Amino acid sequence: MNIQYMLASLQGAVGNQNEQSYYLRRRHVTMLLHIVLQSTHSEQWEFLQPHLCRLRALLNNCVQVDVLKSIYFANSCKGNECNIPAYHLLHGLLEWKFLDLCILQKYDSSNPDNTDGIADDEKKETTCNVLIEQIENIFDILLTCSIYLFAKKRSPELLFTSPFPCTCIKEMWLLMQFAIEKWHLKFPDGETLTFWSTFNKAMQKIKGNMENLGLTPLSYCEFYNWIQYALVRLHGYRSNGQYEGANYTRATNEDAQNYEFCERITQQFLNANPSEEQLRIYIGIQTPILLEWWPPKVNIAMVLWEHFHKKLNSSFFIAGSAPSNLAVACVSGRAYVDKYRNLLSKPPDANLSSYTLFVLLMGKTLQRLLAGHAQHQAQKLLGRIYTKFSAQKFLALNETGIHHLIELFLVLALCGDFNDLSGKLKDKLLSIGLDKITGPKQVAVTKGHMALWILYAEHQYDLTDYITKVLQQLSAIRNDLAVSKIIADSLLDIFDHADTFQRGESLLVGSWIPNFLNNCTPVEQERTLEALHMMFVKIHNCEQHFLEINNDLMRALNTSILPFIKQQYVNSFSHWLPILASDFCAHSFAVTDTQNFQKLFSYFSEQQTSNRYAVTQFVLHVLESERKALVDHTIIMQVWLRSLVLLTANNEDVLKLSKIVVKLSEFAFMTNIKDEDDLLKAKEPLCIFIASVGKTYDATTDHSKRSTIANNFNAYIRNFEKWLNSDLKLEKSEVTFRFYSFIAIVIFNCPSIVYSKSKITCFFHVAFTRYILPTSIQMGKPPEGKLAQLVHKIWPVLVQGIGRLNFKSDPYITKTLSDLIQKWTPHFKISTNARQVARPFINCLQSDNQDISLFVFEKLTALFLSTQRRQADPNACLVITIYQEVVDAISSNNEDDDENAVRRLQTFLKGCSFATLEHIMMVDEIVPSRPLLLELFKRIFNSPVYQKSIALKDLIREHLRLLTKKHLSYYTFFYFELLTKLCSISYEVVEDILPFLMEEIQIVEQKRGAGEDNRIRGCLQKLQQNIRLAKQK
Repeated sequence: MNIQYMLASLQGAVGNQNEQSYYLRRRHVTMLLHIVLQSTHSEQWEFLQPHLCRLRALLNNCVQVDVLKSIYFANSCKGNECNIPAYHLLHGLLEWKFLDLCILQKYDSSNPDNTDGIADDEKKETTCNVLIEQIENIFDILLTCSIYLFAKKRSPELLFTSPFPCTCIKEMWLLMQFAIEKWHLKFPDGETLTFWSTFNKAMQKIKGNMENLGLTPLSYCEFYNWIQYALVRLHGYRSNGQYEGANYTRATNEDAQNYEFCERITQQFLNANPSEEQLRIYIGIQTPILLEWWPPKVNIAMVLWEHFHKKLNSSFFIAGSAPSNLAVACVSGRAYVDKYRNLLSKPPDANLSSYTLFVLLMGKTLQRLLAGHAQHQAQKLLGRIYTKFSAQKFLALNETGIHHLIELFLVLALCGDFNDLSGKLKDKLLSIGLDKITGPKQVAVTKGHMALWILYAEHQYDLTDYITKVLQQLSAIRNDLAVSKIIADSLLDIFDHADTFQRGESLLVGSWIPNFLNNCTPVEQERTLEALHMMFVKIHNCEQHFLEINNDLMRALNTSILPFIKQQYVNSFSHWLPILASDFCAHSFAVTDTQNFQKLFSYFSEQQTSNRYAVTQFVLHVLESERKALVDHTIIMQVWLRSLVLLTANNEDVLKLSKIVVKLSEFAFMTNIKDEDDLLKAKEPLCIFIASVGKTYDATTDHSKRSTIANNFNAYIRNFEKWLNSDLKLEKSEVTFRFYSFIAIVIFNCPSIVYSKSKITCFFHVAFTRYILPTSIQMGKPPEGKLAQLVHKIWPVLVQGIGRLNFKSDPYITKTLSDLIQKWTPHFKISTNARQVARPFINCLQSDNQDISLFVFEKLTALFLSTQRRQADPNACLVITIYQEVVDAISSNNEDDDENAVRRLQTFLKGCSFATLEHIMMVDEIVPSRPLLLELFKRIFNSPVYQKSIALKDLIREHLRLLTKKHLSYYTFFYFELLTKLCSISYEVVEDILPFLMEEIQIVEQKRGAGEDNRIRGCLQKLQQNIRLAKQK
């Protein structure tokens, strides 16, 4: 009555608004069946059986398709406390059906454990049949519920959703597994009832009723795969409900497998032409069953292979999915190995293509077979794979097909017995001749070769034959650049596993490498150069063994690679080139008939490289090797000085080299530097070193030591002109500035060392003729670029350095100094700031060498302030402006004491005052230099330094007296005009020479013999009148 009521409530046939509890109605039925099960005995079976049959019939009638469709999803978070008729009807049916099974089993006399069995054989058979029928009926109910759930799922959802509408249905399945295992039921023919046989029979029924259940042949297979995986996992539970997993005893029993039916369903699924997405889902669900729960067998893998080998050229792409899911080839052999090694170590990913999922499944199956010593099964699987390939099929593959082929071969190689597979896989790939396929296919196949090469190297297998054949194919396609790149990218991986180079790795060194390096991109070149360096590292690690057996390898390196390294070392910027250059030097001993260490070292250390860091890095690498004792210390010093000029003292490589240099005996011999930190921590170590060399040389009285210091230092700076590009415009401005500063520092500190009379190759001559006073400057052409600024900066340093030589008696030095003044002064108009323009001359005057300062200003005055036809030199105004700034600098320099200021102004006036006074007198009034010079003398006379010094005033008076003697007689008017102009500036100066002027006038008149000269007397009277007027102001 309760069952019928709940069924009627479900259908809305009764008014149940006031129904208090469907749970109580369900419980009444359950309690009744429970009492029958627990409290009855065999004598009562005859009485109970008809009633139970009617109850069973009622329950079976309730379980119709339309009823199950209404209640399969009935679950509630409230559980039994809910008041939903569908929920209690569904769970009641599960309880009642299972209790009915238990009652039937209790009175089943075919059960050997049953002591309450029925004696009548006919009744025994009937009871057993009914029991089996009811078990099958429960399977039908449970599967039908899952089918309705399946209908609402999209294919991707099957991967992460359960086929059980609620936990109670899952528990019912588990109970059925335990019941069948415990009861040991047999069919009348003696065959034992198993869980999977019952399940398979139920699935066959569903197959015959697919249309009514809304299934298609394809969805039927998908549903089977989905529900099977869930049921397989139930074998991991204990009877107490604790989950143990795939290693639990129940899961490892033979009865827990369903291989045969699974294989048949898989074949049906493939025959139904599934989509790529459906294939991925199917294999993704099936994989853990075959790999984790069931022992390894090859049948299903072979069924899948029969499907996939026909579709190798397919992309296995799902339209609308991310482009990253496309079957795109890896970039290199190493990428292939890493990718599939990584995939094999992880659970299957639904984003992978169906083919990749299949290959991984097959590889892991092969791995399990070999681990279980099932060699026959493994060979059966491999044999099935090999039979599907032929040379014609290989040539018919497109790029994607070749990618899939490599994918298959790699997984087999990684999972199978590599000793057995390596030769077969190699031969299969080599059968695809590179000269018989297109360029993109060539690249794809080569990647496969490289992946196998890496595996050969990892397993330490001999590569001789394999490398020879691949390089022959490479030669047949004329060292194709794209193919060469793939091989070059794998060199590093091959050499990384080479310990003795006896397994054919040395064959990789050939003419194809420089051919590739000369045509590839810089990034591609880097990896290949790194691989070559790795080869040298390996050679070094097995040096003694290598010397005995591998001279051919070094000979190949010297023949094929060294010429390329020499060429690129000069022009390229790769940081591997200095390293490889040092590698060749360090290992030059290995082959007796090649260039020796000294020749190679000299070549690489003396090159003018585009990469300024190259030579320094090369020398450092050699000094860090075991061949450092062979390095000439002179070259170390030369490279160090060159690095300080071309690089910066803060450069990491320069710092390393500096630490090595200060430890050299030559360094201590050449300098007076006691504390190494004075140099290492200095901002300009170049200046400190060169200054110290100069001081040591000057302070040494031992002629032999002086000669050694000079010879050594000239050796250090030998060929310095090769340090920079011959065309300075191609150099960076900061590098050019450091180079010119270096020249100035050397000439300032070591002039006696670097100058040799009548020797055109000495540093001094080369520096001036090529860089300071080149032919273009000598010819009066304006300097290019920033050369004027550079020379303007170092000009006073050069002058002071020359000043330490015998510039008065040595004609070459005299001419050089004169040219330095004459040729460069006109080009010093580099700024509108007059003080900046005059800076070299101000600095020159501030030196302690008064002779050179006097020479400079005398030459400057003579060259630019002499007059012709009452006209001034075009650069006269520039020079006068410089003079004005010099006077202002002397007057405003508060750091100088009075004595130094007087000395400097006196040197300046000695060098220029007489000639400038003469210039004022002789030049035309409209020439602009005249007022500028008058302004100059105004600044001089107003200078505090001049006003406080009697000596300076006496010097001006002396120059005026000399001017009077020289020009009074012939240039009377000009002379008195000059005095008149000076009177307006400082009448005292003119007044002081009046007595002398009167005497000179009388002498001139006496020489003429005509008495007083009215013209001279008239000029004198005007001058005296001007003096009186000036006094009155």
